[in-house]
Amino acid sequence: MQTRRLGIFSALIVLLAVALVLSTLYFEKNRAVPPSKKLSIHYEPRNNVDASGFGIVVASIPPWDAKASLQEIADIWQKPGYRVLESLDRYLAVRTLSENDKIRSLYTKTTLLLSEGEARQAYEVLEEARSRAEADNRLAQIHLFTIIYLQGVTALRIGENENCIMCRGESSCILPIAPAAVHRNPDGSRRAVEHFSEYLRQFPNDLEVRWLLNLAHMTLGEYPEKVDRQFLVKLDSWLHSEFDIGKFRDVGHLVGVNKFNQAGGAIMDDFDNDGRLDLVVTSYDPTEPMALYRNRGDGTFEERAAKAGLKGQLGGLHCMQCDYNNDGWMDIFVCRGAWLSSPVRPSLLRNNGDGTFTDVTEKAGLAEPINTQCATWADYDNDGYLDLFVCNEKQLHRLYHNKGDGTFEEVAARAGVAGTGKFCKGANWIDFDNDGYPDLIVSDLGGDPQLFRNNRDGTFRDVTSAMGINGPSEGFSCWAWDFDNDGWLDIFVVCYQSSLPDVVNGMLGQRTGRGSGKLYRNLGGKRFKDVTREAGLEGSFACMGSNFGDFDNDGYLDFYLGTGAPNFSFLIPNRMFKNVGGKRFAEITASAGTGHLQKGHGTACGDWDRDGNVDVFMEMGGAVNGDKYHNVLFQNPGQGNHWLSVKLVGKKTNRAAIGARIKAVTAGQEPLTVCRHVSSGSSFGGNPLQQHLGLAGGKRVDRLEIHWPTSGTTQVFRDIAVDQAIEITEFAEDYKRLNWTTIPLPK
Repeated sequence: MQTRRLGIFSALIVLLAVALVLSTLYFEKNRAVPPSKKLSIHYEPRNNVDASGFGIVVASIPPWDAKASLQEIADIWQKPGYRVLESLDRYLAVRTLSENDKIRSLYTKTTLLLSEGEARQAYEVLEEARSRAEADNRLAQIHLFTIIYLQGVTALRIGENENCIMCRGESSCILPIAPAAVHRNPDGSRRAVEHFSEYLRQFPNDLEVRWLLNLAHMTLGEYPEKVDRQFLVKLDSWLHSEFDIGKFRDVGHLVGVNKFNQAGGAIMDDFDNDGRLDLVVTSYDPTEPMALYRNRGDGTFEERAAKAGLKGQLGGLHCMQCDYNNDGWMDIFVCRGAWLSSPVRPSLLRNNGDGTFTDVTEKAGLAEPINTQCATWADYDNDGYLDLFVCNEKQLHRLYHNKGDGTFEEVAARAGVAGTGKFCKGANWIDFDNDGYPDLIVSDLGGDPQLFRNNRDGTFRDVTSAMGINGPSEGFSCWAWDFDNDGWLDIFVVCYQSSLPDVVNGMLGQRTGRGSGKLYRNLGGKRFKDVTREAGLEGSFACMGSNFGDFDNDGYLDFYLGTGAPNFSFLIPNRMFKNVGGKRFAEITASAGTGHLQKGHGTACGDWDRDGNVDVFMEMGGAVNGDKYHNVLFQNPGQGNHWLSVKLVGKKTNRAAIGARIKAVTAGQEPLTVCRHVSSGSSFGGNPLQQHLGLAGGKRVDRLEIHWPTSGTTQVFRDIAVDQAIEITEFAEDYKRLNWTTIPLPK
């Protein structure tokens, strides 16, 4: 039995090595300049160690049967880090290792402890590793500065745990660090400054370590004054935004939605039809149940997943809303299996209209296990029922045709969208030629995106090259939007290919040639043009979650990016960009106060408090237990511009009106045309399907057009008052005004 255990551990070490090799495909190793000739020992720079332990944790999970239930998978998953730690300790207790192998095993133990949130224990292990390395010049040459680097990262995490998590305030972990967010317990950051400074005295050109040193000083309230001049990262231009739409405030803790969790999905929509926007949250952790927050209307939310019958819905890196059965109640689809070795069943949760949900996945024919974090709904054949495309990381893609009786038929191969089995991370429907039939964009981490044109006969053809789509490789979330209000849907695909130095160089205004997403302008449905550079978006963001909305109500869609990577060292701000007249984008992260340093995932943008301004909810947290964080709800301060909210109800078109187009023209001397289409936005986040139109200074809507894809009809309404919410039903001669009441924040 002992031999078998040792064999299992050896296999885990091999899997770790493979994971680390693969990680270098995504995070470029930052090698420093050669050491000074004056030193007697020619130390090697740090190795690219993933301090999160994510690779080991995932590799340590034994495979499960394809028919395993969510609870069975949760039982298998429970505390994987500690299981590996126990195996490691037993291995070390019975083996006589060389000092070199002993130090390497202590690296592994450090990352496992960090993955479980035991940062102080991890720091103690590094102290032992350092002592062993310093006792032998040969070992010091190889290992010392990797250990010093890990000591800095671990100390910084201690500071995060003891200040930003256990003693969290509204402005915690938001760049620039506000005086109120300066660490009250400075021990962790003080040690981080010591270790990063020590490292940089040997390898001064390591931008990643310079960045982390500067961050540590920021958390101590010492930036830039006390940063060693030769290591200072000057953020002057980034910290002074070209535009200022006001400072957003994180009110998640005040309203009761600041759940402490790992990476996951987020939806903002009205699930009980009371006219107020609720929130749904899922977690990558297969042991964590989803959360359903009902908007009470008094400035707070009630978590009622258990009452709604959702307690057993465990895990899921992404989720999205739909009305698959056209009954007028928003249902939920949960994606699972992302990044895992074994597939997991998804969930289709039918809204019963009484505050509860029923899992109808198996009955609907959607229960086959998959590895996915993305799915997207649209009526691709215009029969009045929403269909479902699911992109996969390991299997072929799936297209589920809605048969209209509560069941679905898988038709991806027949339709021509099964793909090639690459590592897909994003997909979205887009009617790019305005023919009423949705086309499909698919984003892939293992290659370039693909664009499929709808042939209007139940099949699609690949038009990627013909339509001018070329990159990005290593894409992630994507979306369709009309960013320039010309009536034609454009495409934005973010890129995950970024190292931390790439992102920092981008913040400093330096192009790296890596990690840039792609913004494609639609040229009248005939072709797309890459306008990334002229739009000011040629930079590295390391984006994961994302979504868009008109944050300043000027009529043009802005966007917000959730950023990060599993490694604990990947501390970069989430980013907000303002649309400047449909021509370019300007970063407003600093002035808006939305530069959260914790990992950002599922993102939903909507007016939760009904004050006429689009707020931002983001599901936060990293890939492991030790990298959890509180979800945030950024309250929009408002800018005084006018707006109109439009809820569409389909009759011949699907009830949720997904795919319908809206065009509003304001009256006055400077008329503004605003174009929207009904969708939930990005492929990693769920905006409300009810569309919010910023109208700038327009005091009346002169003309409002609604185009319905299935019926092909266009409704026209004139002379509509602004600053209100209306409901329009397909074929109706008039609209209905919704009785909105502004929801006050709790004191």
